[in-house]
Amino acid sequence: MRAKFILISFLASAIDVLSLAGAGAQNISPNPDAVATGAMLYQALRCGLCHEVSAGGLNTPPSLANAGDKFQTTWIEAYLKAPHRRRWESTGVRPILRMPNFLLSDEEVRALAAFLSTQRDTTRIKQLSFDLRVNDSAIVAEGKQIFQEYACYGCHKIAGEGGEVGPDLNGVGSRLQPPYLAAFLRNPQAFIPGSPMKNLDLWEEEVQALAAYLISLE
Repeated sequence: MRAKFILISFLASAIDVLSLAGAGAQNISPNPDAVATGAMLYQALRCGLCHEVSAGGLNTPPSLANAGDKFQTTWIEAYLKAPHRRRWESTGVRPILRMPNFLLSDEEVRALAAFLSTQRDTTRIKQLSFDLRVNDSAIVAEGKQIFQEYACYGCHKIAGEGGEVGPDLNGVGSRLQPPYLAAFLRNPQAFIPGSPMKNLDLWEEEVQALAAYLISLE
C-alpha cells in the first residue's frame, strides 16, 4: 500500500527531484533505480518542508542540500532506521521540530540514503589531495594536541568528557565525510551560520591534523 501511495502521490514531481540529484552528483555512482525510488520517497515524506535548502542554523533541521558531502551513506541509513535527538541530547535545548521515525523498510532506507548521497556542493567542498583515513599516528597525535590547545573539549564531548554546547564527537569519524569535515574546520560559520563555533583561522596543516584526529574517532 505504501509503495502504491508513493507512486500515485508524486510521480509528477519526481522528475524535478531527480534533476536536482543529477545536478549535484559528484564522484559517486549509486544505483539509479535506488536514487529514483529515494527521490520519490523524499517527496512523499515531504522532507523538504523541514530540511530547507537555506536551513542549517541553530535549533533548526539541517539543510540536506549537501548531505552527500557531509554524511557517510552508512550513517544516513542507520539514522533513518532509528532517528534520535542528536542536538537535544548535546545542547539540552528542545528543538523546534523533531525528526519522526517513519518506520521505513530496509529497501526504503537504502533508497532514501542513495538519493541523499547524490546531494552535493561542489562550490564549497572539494575533494582532498590527502587521505585523512590513513591512520598516521603522528598526525593524529598532533591533531589531538591542537584539539586540547584550542580547548575544544569546552564545547564538545569525547568519551563522555567535555562540554555540551556543541555536538558529541564520539563516532564523528563514522558519521562525517573527511572533505566536509576539513572544509567545516576552515570556516564553520559558512556551514552553520550563528554557530557558537567561530572561525579559528587554522593553518592548513592544523586543519589536516585536527581533521585526521576527529576522523580517527570512529
